[in-house]
Amino acid sequence: MNRVYEGDCLEVLTKFPDKCIDMVLCDLPYEITENKWDKCIDLPSLWYQYRRIIKPAGVIALTGQGRFTGKLIESNPDWFKYKIVWIKSKATNFLNANKQPLRRHEDICIFYQQQSIYNPQKIQAKPYDKGVRKDKGSGSYGKFNSSRSLNTDGKRFPTDVIAFEEESLTDWIFFKTAESEGVFHPVQKPVNLGRWLIQTYTVPGQIVLDNACGSGSFLVAAIMEKRQFIGIEKNDHSYHFGRKVDYVAITNKRIRLAFQEMNSRLSFD
Repeated sequence: MNRVYEGDCLEVLTKFPDKCIDMVLCDLPYEITENKWDKCIDLPSLWYQYRRIIKPAGVIALTGQGRFTGKLIESNPDWFKYKIVWIKSKATNFLNANKQPLRRHEDICIFYQQQSIYNPQKIQAKPYDKGVRKDKGSGSYGKFNSSRSLNTDGKRFPTDVIAFEEESLTDWIFFKTAESEGVFHPVQKPVNLGRWLIQTYTVPGQIVLDNACGSGSFLVAAIMEKRQFIGIEKNDHSYHFGRKVDYVAITNKRIRLAFQEMNSRLSFD
């Protein structure tokens, strides 16, 4: 527990006991580039392990983009529930800017077998008072009792679009992109994105698995949210800006720093 394994995740996962993981949060390779590290993991084999190790009410959150999002959904349609759209503050695909739109979003595909923990991260907005809502029948779900005051504190339920935009602070939550954290991996995700997802689908003390952890952003997020974690990184064909890098070493360093930060906060409190 609270460690990083170096190796092929399909081999490492075979050593895990059944039903031991509360959440899988992983930025899998999308296979949209020619890089060797971006080769898609065999999804049927991966789902065999995911189904075995996830707890009955556990959630599996996998990032995706373009055709890879479609592959993810079709790889386990029975468990797929919905996707969240992450609107990024920095676009990509500049090499094709004269032929295609820039890529401004990625998807987070949510899978589970039975209803998982769901802690909606409400967004602060202007309070409103619309009086009393009456009973209604929608035609789709039958009649429901909704006779209640619509007086609110201004907090809105989150939608399936996460817009982390500085210019929209009144409507959305702003998470800086990974550049502000120091970029160690070409497709590094921001720690705060991981924190938001971990807050939404787990409670403190539960176990978060990232089986393609790269430079460890989602593991750092788990530490910051007081969850236990397990990371797996193949650490093969790992180059960044033309230099070979050891992502397991980078991840372990980031983990140590995150624990030090958490301990210093506890000492200060």
